[in-house]
Amino acid sequence: MFRNITVGQAVFGAAVTSLIMGGFVVVSRFGVSNLTSAADLTFFRYLSGLILLPVFLKRPIRNLGGIGWGRGIVIMILAGWCFNLVIMSGFKYAPAAHGAIFTPGTLPMFTALYSYFLFKERLSIWRITGLILLMGGLVTLGWGGLIESSPDAWKGDLLFLTASACWAAFTVSIRYWNIDPVYGVSVVAVLSLVSFTPIYIFYFGSPFLLLPIEEIILQVIYQGVLVGVIAVVLFTICIPVIGPARTSLFMALVPVFGTLLGALILDEVPGTIEFGGIVLVIFGMLAAMGMRLQRNKS
Repeated sequence: MFRNITVGQAVFGAAVTSLIMGGFVVVSRFGVSNLTSAADLTFFRYLSGLILLPVFLKRPIRNLGGIGWGRGIVIMILAGWCFNLVIMSGFKYAPAAHGAIFTPGTLPMFTALYSYFLFKERLSIWRITGLILLMGGLVTLGWGGLIESSPDAWKGDLLFLTASACWAAFTVSIRYWNIDPVYGVSVVAVLSLVSFTPIYIFYFGSPFLLLPIEEIILQVIYQGVLVGVIAVVLFTICIPVIGPARTSLFMALVPVFGTLLGALILDEVPGTIEFGGIVLVIFGMLAAMGMRLQRNKS
């Protein structure tokens, strides 16, 4: 499935993923700041397991379609409800700018590090320069949030970094174990739904039942459909085509899209420094990709 997509299609898919995830930062921060909890948002996201259940059931459950239960549980931990609960909990302590910087923004760094050790990928001068520019742009973009943070913001930052390291490991695992991207996403979603639902009901008490219906609809559509299915599937099908390192680089666009969406939706218009950060991120991405995309490299 999706084995014959072109490099151009993969690049477009990765860019769309970044756009969706830019909105994810805004919607998640809005949710946690209001009535919904980290557990609520995690439950909403893995309702995607119901949508992806037909994909999951197309292959034998006995060995998870050849993946194996051991590897299946590993990728579920790295990209499933544990990962999501960590990142959502981070929004309780730190502002949205931190979430945009420390999770998707540092993803290319963690992925490049893992790829270096697992695939022996060389870090060229272009890539090193690009990663430095990228990090500089991300810090510039979120400078306001970084200098005006609460005393507990470091707790959120630590959670965001942990989530980034986990997702980078999932990204590399898809290629390292040669897992079919869409089926791998279905495994994560279904196993997360099955394992987290009892925890959510009996430990957290299903508090979403007390939420306004419009809040539930917003979060289910965004977390469960746009993020849990569309964004994750688009992201994973790009990995075999342009590689885990370059796919992850597109996540550095998340704070860029998050800033622009924040201006449109929340009326938070970026200033000159923020626009400078956006420019640095774009140039850093181009440099880190070596200014070209080749199939199945890095």
